[in-house]
Amino acid sequence: MRTWRWVLLALLLIVALGGAAVSAESDLPGRILFVKDGDLWLLDGSGSHQLATGGTFSQPSWAPDGGSLAYVYRGTNFGDIFVTDDQGQSQTRLTNSQSTVLDNNDWNLRPTFSPDGTLIAFVSDKNSTFPTVWLMNAADGTGRHALPAPGLAQEEAADALAWSPDGTQLAVTLFNEPGPTQIALIPLGLANRQLSRIVTDLPGGALDPAWAPDGSWIAFAGREGYAVEIYAEQPDGSSLTRLTNDGALARSPAWSPDGRRVAYLSNKTGYFEIWVVDVRADESGALVASGPRQLTQDLHVDAASGLSWGH
Repeated sequence: MRTWRWVLLALLLIVALGGAAVSAESDLPGRILFVKDGDLWLLDGSGSHQLATGGTFSQPSWAPDGGSLAYVYRGTNFGDIFVTDDQGQSQTRLTNSQSTVLDNNDWNLRPTFSPDGTLIAFVSDKNSTFPTVWLMNAADGTGRHALPAPGLAQEEAADALAWSPDGTQLAVTLFNEPGPTQIALIPLGLANRQLSRIVTDLPGGALDPAWAPDGSWIAFAGREGYAVEIYAEQPDGSSLTRLTNDGALARSPAWSPDGRRVAYLSNKTGYFEIWVVDVRADESGALVASGPRQLTQDLHVDAASGLSWGH
């Protein structure tokens, strides 16, 4: 009886994977992390591959060297951050928010590594009504502390994060009632006495920032009517450029390691799949994007978990 159960499970797995058609590009540089049905997947030039199963994973993020990744484990009314190797084999728990008392549970979300790989920025509601930005050591989760954001209202809630390539700033999705979300830059360290500042002003709001590898552009998702498109602007808020015109819902832009492509999620085919555009600067320095190309088909990617493109 046990043998037949294993045969049946194997057949079901073959059927499930066979239905997940992928049209990856053979020259796709690096690896793109994403989530499907609570499982960790990655996409490279040979197609998509399941990295870890469990149905409870979300928001994966590559370490700078591509040798490890952080992710969120979602439990009953709590979320904790783990780190694992690039094969999904060895897990280290960095936060421990599960409590026997429901009101004491915390949500720790949106982990993102510092450029040198030593720190992880994340959002947590541990000491606040709404999630705010925190930092901790990437190796073991020690040194956890809330990050001050001088110049911003304390009641603003934080979501998706992106670390500047030089390690001096975080781009953060912020929401403050009653307005829509916008992107803010929060300085790390007060030696230069910089204040945090809002750098987008889209009437419909902006979210999901992603910093270009050379630091020259920040891509993000911007609401426009009933659609959400992918935009980019320079860190000072200038040179706003729309990279897509899909007329659908787009989320989670992610730059390729060489800065020549931007992947994103779009539901233009009915479900969220991974798409990509080529980007380049023209003679005037303005950013120009190619038409979008679809990288996955019938995978129904989890849009809230986003993408992470690493080596």
